[in-house]
Amino acid sequence: MNTTHLMEGFTMKYLFTNVSGAVLGLFLLFGLQSAQAADATQAPQVIVESVAQELFGLVKAKNTAKTADDVYFKQVEKVLDEVVNFPFIAASVMGKATYGKATAAQREQFLKVFKDGMVKSLGKGILGYADSKVTLAGVTADPKNPKRVVVKQELTADGANHKLDYTMVQGKTGEWKLINVILNGVNLGQSFSGQFKAGLKKHNGDLDQVIANWLVDA
Repeated sequence: MNTTHLMEGFTMKYLFTNVSGAVLGLFLLFGLQSAQAADATQAPQVIVESVAQELFGLVKAKNTAKTADDVYFKQVEKVLDEVVNFPFIAASVMGKATYGKATAAQREQFLKVFKDGMVKSLGKGILGYADSKVTLAGVTADPKNPKRVVVKQELTADGANHKLDYTMVQGKTGEWKLINVILNGVNLGQSFSGQFKAGLKKHNGDLDQVIANWLVDA
């Protein structure tokens, strides 16, 4: 499992159709507690350590109890909704100018396809990685913004080691949520933004076509 293959998963093939460790890595942020017990107002490093095993629990249940795909994906979505700021990420991927020009309906539709693609691809991608080793490598606070931190993690899968940096921001009500991931030095948020810009170019600036073909163009 090399970094190139990992990045194929993340940069939308679709966000993890070929996943492997990257998919796993993105949301190894999550772990040892149940969805009911998870609390987004906890310290970010606690949250990062609190959702992976939950997802892996869903994987094991699917593998043993043969959970239906639609039920499984809904379960994965429920877990991720607690800790991932999907609206922020989708808006950032669109870019300030495009987001500003987009209608409310276009913003909502892009958020839907972006989120659905992530959830389904991640759900598929983690099926074979429930036993990977994850180590917390530290937390770095932003000296200019106490409500922004980077949680560092190391992932070992198939004998390969990977470094992941999760950027998390604290909301007004105290909850910490994920807004970006850097995998082995590659900024995934920027990768998605690049894909979106390429889509605008391909479809001659037609935002509706970019949204409609988001998964196709991945």
